Amino acid sequence: MAVKYRSIKPRIQLKDHTAWMLYFYSMPALFAVFSHLLKGQFFSFLMSGATFLGFLIGAVWMTKGRRNRYVFEQREYGLDIPFPLMMLASLVIGGSCFVGAYFVTDLGLLAALGFAVAATVGCWLWYGVDATNGNSSYFEELESEAKKILNTSENRVLHIEESAQTIENTELSQRLEKITQLSRDVLKVLVDNPGKIPKARRFLYSYLEGTESVIERYAATHRKTDNLALEENFRQVLENIEKVFAEQYDKLVSSDVFDLDVDIEVLNTLLEKQGIN
Repeated sequence: MAVKYRSIKPRIQLKDHTAWMLYFYSMPALFAVFSHLLKGQFFSFLMSGATFLGFLIGAVWMTKGRRNRYVFEQREYGLDIPFPLMMLASLVIGGSCFVGAYFVTDLGLLAALGFAVAATVGCWLWYGVDATNGNSSYFEELESEAKKILNTSENRVLHIEESAQTIENTELSQRLEKITQLSRDVLKVLVDNPGKIPKARRFLYSYLEGTESVIERYAATHRKTDNLALEENFRQVLENIEKVFAEQYDKLVSSDVFDLDVDIEVLNTLLEKQGIN
């Protein structure tokens, strides 16, 4: 059976999730820290320092929370909903605004509470809230061990896609796109036919782990050296991976027998022979 590749955009794309606005709004608190320090106002110095620190913590947590939400929303077989860091960051920002308004600028209690509520709600409106769901109903019906296998396998595919975004060579990027799409096609077949998951376990773990390792190592080193031999080695490895994976996908969709031990050993030999694994 011939495998048809679909032209798609990589599921994971490099994006800037940094909460720059929160870092920007922390600057007045930093200026207040130095101002109170120079004036010898120790209590105000501590409170403005706490306000600044709270804004920094909130900005870091919001950045990480946005990243976690983005990655989780790309997943079809994720097991755990990310910790609500965005919610926590919004509350920290609100608390910091209260401290700054009440203890530093000497506003009244109600006014300070108003600033705190406005800052918290403003964070929710501007950045949104944490991810709350995202798994397909088919995945939810699988046994826990099958879910774990699919979750681990998809995690490796996401890592491959993320590493591929740093590789500028068009040909290599297209091959990586085909490989990751084949990986997702295999996972989809296994979700629809969970009885085949035990037969595919070693293939998913061994094959994807080896592929992930090779691609991540190449992505990390290819910018540091202009080595044509390394690029050619990597191209040949991708050709072998793509060919073997396409063959295994054909076997998976055309037969109930899915024993890949021999093919895995062949692939491992190819990787070692290329001097990359």
